[in-house]
Amino acid sequence: MPLWFNMEEPLYLEPLFPDRADGEHLVVQLTRSLRQAIETGMLPLGTRLLGTRQLARRLGLGRNTVALAFEQLVAEGYLESRTGSGTFVAAAAQKPVEQGRMRRHAQPARAQHANVLRAYIEMSTGSGPLRPGMPDLAMFPKHAWARCARKALSVYDGDLGYARAAGLRSLQDAIAGHLRQFRGVSVRPEQVIVVEGAQAALHLIASVLARAGDAIVLEDPCYALARAAFEAYDLRFRPVPVDDEGLRVDALPSDGRLAFVTPTHQYPLGGALTIARRNALLQWAVEHDAYVMEDDYDSEFTSKTRPLPPLQCLDRDERVVYVGSFSKTLAPAVRVGYVVAPPHLSKAFTVARAVDGLGVGIHLQATLAEFIARGHFARHIRRANVAYDRRRAILMEALRPALPLGFRLGPALTGLHVAFHAKSGFDDVGMAQAIPGQRLVALSRLCIRRRDCHGFLLGFTYGSDDDIAAAAATTLNAIVT
Repeated sequence: MPLWFNMEEPLYLEPLFPDRADGEHLVVQLTRSLRQAIETGMLPLGTRLLGTRQLARRLGLGRNTVALAFEQLVAEGYLESRTGSGTFVAAAAQKPVEQGRMRRHAQPARAQHANVLRAYIEMSTGSGPLRPGMPDLAMFPKHAWARCARKALSVYDGDLGYARAAGLRSLQDAIAGHLRQFRGVSVRPEQVIVVEGAQAALHLIASVLARAGDAIVLEDPCYALARAAFEAYDLRFRPVPVDDEGLRVDALPSDGRLAFVTPTHQYPLGGALTIARRNALLQWAVEHDAYVMEDDYDSEFTSKTRPLPPLQCLDRDERVVYVGSFSKTLAPAVRVGYVVAPPHLSKAFTVARAVDGLGVGIHLQATLAEFIARGHFARHIRRANVAYDRRRAILMEALRPALPLGFRLGPALTGLHVAFHAKSGFDDVGMAQAIPGQRLVALSRLCIRRRDCHGFLLGFTYGSDDDIAAAAATTLNAIVT
């Protein structure tokens, strides 16, 4: 689709202003300036220029001057005139810049670091019905959401100023109420800091609680984008292995200042941190003056069982920072998450949020607050849980009876994915890319130090029942053969 050039932007107009002291004819000057703008790509292919009258007024020229320049460039093939539509940069006008003339800029160290982090983003992506961590977007309650959006617009139609950076109070109230009722989290509304998803939450926490060079405990394997966030702050990784009961607390280091954990449904292997290990982790935090980041990312979805309460519920020393979002429960595009700060740090997080950014859009916050307060969110969770429980069973029934020797499935009672463990030496990276119609997430790519973890991360929520069954059969067939 051609770009439409906004000729009112000074950035683009500046090179076109004539130099009246030069003595060169104004038509010649403008023709040359436009030609250079086209050849260098400042005016991209397909760009629609302003009309001769408007451009003349902006440049302080006569209309005939602009018209003559346009006519010359049309004759040269740089522009084309379309009756009733305007004047456009011609499809064959832009000339490639010679390789030797291209400017080469040395990238700053932080920019080079950002390029390295791109690998983490690639690790966390996938496609197809077995894509992990993606809800069924077809189930999004769009009619209820639209009603709440209209209500939010009617309430805030004249309020277009800056809102509270920590979040709209009605949304803080709604989130706090939901967490107390459905997850047993001990929270007051002022502890809730509204952000743009869980990733923004991790950046906010790192900015408040860590300094460059601090050691952070990470589960091994671990969520790739969490690793990216913490590496961006120059934190030193202290990977601790996990098993079917979650983080191995007996391997916790003595120099950790932070720990990032997914205790209710470990990402990616799926285990739940036992009560004994939870208490040991909290005791470690107290003894080492450390803080624990708890990512409770998909615990609303369970299979015939109630998940363990969050780690935050056991915290008596204000050492847990709780993270949640609506990406897995509603849709990633909603882009709303939250941090539940310990009481003694709530003001520090509020100030840091204002420094980091001035908040999520007020209408989006008001819509979500109304959506939760009216009970739509709870009803959506119940409805989705029924569908996801059925699809979880479809996936397990398709895979478990036919698994080859050396392969097994991880815990699957909570969340939106299950780990598919492969035998030692299995090329999960190559197989993930080779299976038709899928681009599965390889477990080995999520590891930090471990070399004994191979297999796939399998979701069961992104497609229909039939899609899940067919994808499971295709995956199993590719592994067996």
